[in-house]
Amino acid sequence: MKSSPSFFTLNNPSKQSSDDLANMANEGNSDDMPKLNWIYSNLLHKDARISKLMTHEDNYHIHKTLGILSVISFFYRYGYVYSMQGNLGFDGTDASRDHRLVTLDWLTMIVHTVLALSSVIFRVPKKRINNKPMVIYEEYRQHAMVFTLRCFSVFFVAYVFPTAPAFVVPVVVMAHHLLADRITSIWGTPGNTAVRATSAAVKLSAFYAGVSKVYSLYQFLAIASHILPNDRLGDLAYNAIIAIQSSAFMMTLYRKRIIRGTTHMVVYALCLLLSAFHICRLLGWQVVLGVVVAFFVRINLPRALGDKYLIWTLFMVASNWSYFTSIVPLVPTVLMTVGDASQSLMAALASNEDLFLASKGTATALLVYTAFKGERLLFEGATGTSNPPTPSTSRSDLTKEE
Repeated sequence: MKSSPSFFTLNNPSKQSSDDLANMANEGNSDDMPKLNWIYSNLLHKDARISKLMTHEDNYHIHKTLGILSVISFFYRYGYVYSMQGNLGFDGTDASRDHRLVTLDWLTMIVHTVLALSSVIFRVPKKRINNKPMVIYEEYRQHAMVFTLRCFSVFFVAYVFPTAPAFVVPVVVMAHHLLADRITSIWGTPGNTAVRATSAAVKLSAFYAGVSKVYSLYQFLAIASHILPNDRLGDLAYNAIIAIQSSAFMMTLYRKRIIRGTTHMVVYALCLLLSAFHICRLLGWQVVLGVVVAFFVRINLPRALGDKYLIWTLFMVASNWSYFTSIVPLVPTVLMTVGDASQSLMAALASNEDLFLASKGTATALLVYTAFKGERLLFEGATGTSNPPTPSTSRSDLTKEE
């Protein structure tokens, strides 16, 4: 009896699959035909072949090996560890913890980070293709690298500097997003960002425009999970990676004509739900509601007014309201002390630890923000493109860049 068609074995899928379907009907297996037709019309491309993932850019299979290890990591953490421990297993570097588990945590984050960085070996379109939004392009690839590095950086702070002041992680996260903004200024299309692409720009239907907003809401949840203090910050650092790398993997399968767009949407949505579940259970619904409010403020204000850094600053203040209201009354006292010349400003601030840390965090954040913005003002003309070329959408041109 002939074996059923499989995208692992077909050499000429469109022809062989139709031949096999005909043979199955003749051999009395016609009941399987609707199932196969549905799979190939909704989930898999008719030309699906796993061998398409074998490319000359990855001759030593480094990227593929890292990808396989990353998939295993997701199943291990979300499937096995969570079912056994009720968390993702990133328990920090406490002296009582088995050092082998700490080593596994580090290796896990390194594998995922190197996977993202190793994507530079592949050629991708330089600009977003408006009528092919699921094709990876340069801005998207670099954003994926930066946001994976953000996850690793949050993990690094949680493990190496577990007692760092609360402002350190938010500043680190802000630095990564400022870097992502710089990438957009070089590779992006004005008014059309990687995460907040407008439906008109990428020609999305009303349904997919709504789905895109849900995806963007998840991005807000992921950011909030990194910038707020949490005893499970290691878990939250890892937890955002599944959204980044599942999307990139599905987009690769789509571009290679292995899966259809529906498969990407379903798999990516499931990964977002899985990640969002862990965010919500660790942050609590009050914080989640605050994130939703911040998100709606961001998408409904005019772009010129909806500055994301200002919105996240207000979110941080609201989330730590009792802390900020406790130090604000101290400010006049410090200013009067400095005005009387009885103490220097630094000495006056240092007299109260909470006020000193708040001042230090504010100054550090302003310094980092100013440095990135200053660099952009100085060098944007040299690196940006005011009139980027319209990328080709022909299959032949896409193939040249794979």
